Amino acid sequence: MMHSIRPRALLSGMLSGLAICAVTPFANSYLKTTPLAGGHFPLAAFFVFFASAVVLTLVARVSRRAPLLSGMELLTAWALMIVVSGISFTGLVRTFFINITAPAQFADSTNGWADSLLPLLPEALYPRDPAILEALYNGLSGKSGLSFVQAWELIPWSFWLPVLGAWSVFILLTYATLFCLANLFTAQWVVNERINFPLLQMPKLLAEAYDEQRLFSFLADPFLLCGLCIPVVLHLLGGLSAHIPSIPALPTEILAGSYFPSTGFLSGFQKLKIFLYPAFIGFAFITTRQVSLSFWLFFLLAGLLAGVLQTSGLQIPDSALGTLFGPVISRPEETQSIGASLVFFGFMIWLAREYIVGVARQCLSPDPNFQEAGWISARASMLGAIFGLAALCAWSTFWGMGLGTAVLLYACFFAAMLVVAKLICQGGIPFASLNAAPSDAALSLFGSKPFGSIGLVLGMSLQKMLFVDVREALLPSLLHAGKITERMRARKLMALTIGASLVLAVAVSFLSMLYLCYRYGIQELDMDWATRTTQTVYANSQRLLETVQTPDNWVLFFVLAGAAVMLMLVMCYYLFPWWPIHPIGYLLAYSASMRVLWFSFLVGWACNAVCLRYGGTFLYRRVRLIFIGLIIGDFCMGAFWALVSLKTGISYLVLPS
Repeated sequence: MMHSIRPRALLSGMLSGLAICAVTPFANSYLKTTPLAGGHFPLAAFFVFFASAVVLTLVARVSRRAPLLSGMELLTAWALMIVVSGISFTGLVRTFFINITAPAQFADSTNGWADSLLPLLPEALYPRDPAILEALYNGLSGKSGLSFVQAWELIPWSFWLPVLGAWSVFILLTYATLFCLANLFTAQWVVNERINFPLLQMPKLLAEAYDEQRLFSFLADPFLLCGLCIPVVLHLLGGLSAHIPSIPALPTEILAGSYFPSTGFLSGFQKLKIFLYPAFIGFAFITTRQVSLSFWLFFLLAGLLAGVLQTSGLQIPDSALGTLFGPVISRPEETQSIGASLVFFGFMIWLAREYIVGVARQCLSPDPNFQEAGWISARASMLGAIFGLAALCAWSTFWGMGLGTAVLLYACFFAAMLVVAKLICQGGIPFASLNAAPSDAALSLFGSKPFGSIGLVLGMSLQKMLFVDVREALLPSLLHAGKITERMRARKLMALTIGASLVLAVAVSFLSMLYLCYRYGIQELDMDWATRTTQTVYANSQRLLETVQTPDNWVLFFVLAGAAVMLMLVMCYYLFPWWPIHPIGYLLAYSASMRVLWFSFLVGWACNAVCLRYGGTFLYRRVRLIFIGLIIGDFCMGAFWALVSLKTGISYLVLPS
């Protein structure tokens, strides 16, 4: 059945998303609350969706009229919020201003960046005026006594607007390309592969209950209330303890590494931690058993491999790793993920081969009977993606990057984004991160020489801006929105709304973060992670400028080993219906996100398996409400303590930062 979405739903979703973009930098960086826009199931967007459903139901009951918005319209508004909310933090602006100013701000006689990096970076993109940087990092003079209007007027807008305008070309071209890729792959993943999008299951159940006028009876279900009580009690004690230290709190982080020896087969688990996040357990339960099993199993096997390598006496020097840009990659054996990602990307394209060929034929000879499933035609999506890639390469070469380097880097960037999108959309991972950066594949296989000096420094900066900190990446959110609106009538109107929302969200997020920086100063905000990781990117770039990196035999060995293991996994998964392990778990075996999520997936998988094994689908559907209660309770408590922190100034993190 096709759904009609009224303009009021699109407008409310866009305005709510922009409001989240305006508030998030202040809440996350200054108040240090639970991230409002964190992950691919953002807290603020869900709370607005949930609260709207409750309030509209109450209003409809009192007025005895139909609700102002239908359940599908609420879902559509929520989809618009999740698309734009990540832009306001890790998706873009969390590191943006540090990224473009770090080479000048942190240049000194020790690192030599003034002589090595700054001449390679265009000044129009990377500001280096000392007075501008001083105010940005330390705040405006007399900032404590300035009102909002006074601080706003003192910001040097005439300097920043041309810089932001130049960067906006790159950012919006990237978003346009991602939009086209999302539209292109929506039909493949939704219609052909029929992946179940675990992160969407709970909101869809709420929307169905809302439409059937049984929202309150759904929320009052005994099973759901049992699940809801767990995070409420857990975080009520935790939040009260943060405000009143004499009140004991239940631990949500358990250090398990002390139970394992420092040598032997189990030595790889010395840093093992158990994180108790009820919402993540709920998502893991909803995810298919094959996928959830693979996540925790490969994580534990990766720890076991570290112990095996140590016990075998095999000496792999740390220097063999060379210089890579992965966020957490620290050992040569972890480069397995590079080879695994390359093979998995090939597997994704192979699964979609008939669809891609069909769309390519559409580009050459349009067929009016071709089945469409996106907001715009598949033909327009493919042509738009090609044009977007070409425009990005042209933009990069305009600023000095070699054409070959630009093509290589953007191929790596967008291939990595597709792999990340598949991980999140099929794996149901609300908190995702990479251990290997997209460029690490090229550096491992070809060395640093093909990049050239400008390509190396500028390319790694672009990667840091949009393609490596994927916790709030845009592509998965666009695909989630595509799944939600697959049966929407006014698809082109949705496309226009998403486009307008992205443009406005970039502008609002820039203005909000820039005001925050000048009002308080970057050094007084919670920007340690952004500053540290950005400095590491430029330090690594300089290291490669000074010493050309060539492919290392150990790294190549593990890259090939990862490719071989992934090839075996995808063949078993594709050829044998009984195969119990999904290859997607191997991609995250060494990621920082799995260090947080592994226990949640273990518990969720175990509960899912027991329910289906001994109670069948009937018991599964009843018990599922317990885990939905875990999700609702966790996110509502996160929103509650975020609101409390506005008054008290004391932060309590319900979800990981």
